[in-house]
Amino acid sequence: MGTFVEIQKGARIGRNCKISSHTFICEGVTIEDNVFVGHNVTFINYMYPRATNPDGAMQTEADWKCVPTLIKKGASIGSSATLLCGVTVGEGAIVGAGAVVTKDVPPRTVVAGNPARILRKLEEES
Repeated sequence: MGTFVEIQKGARIGRNCKISSHTFICEGVTIEDNVFVGHNVTFINYMYPRATNPDGAMQTEADWKCVPTLIKKGASIGSSATLLCGVTVGEGAIVGAGAVVTKDVPPRTVVAGNPARILRKLEEES
């Protein structure tokens, strides 16, 4: 676990993970075993955030609907990536540095860009 990592209540981290500095893991995020998370990675857990309700009252935790995100076993998330809520990063997938992940990432696939797009499939390991 790197310095200045925030892990909120309700987040789950598996075994043998590396979480680099300045990363934010919010409620609703599940990270399975053997996952690498680079520096300054941000997870989002709400689709339409607002400070206030339509009547002008400040929103509270009761007003938010947490949308889960899942990072599957052996995936790698590059530095400064942002993962929107509700996505699944497949087993062994790689998310490039600075990517903005708006959709599911298939297993053993490399994605990068804003929005993240598939660059290639990874070959099976022997």
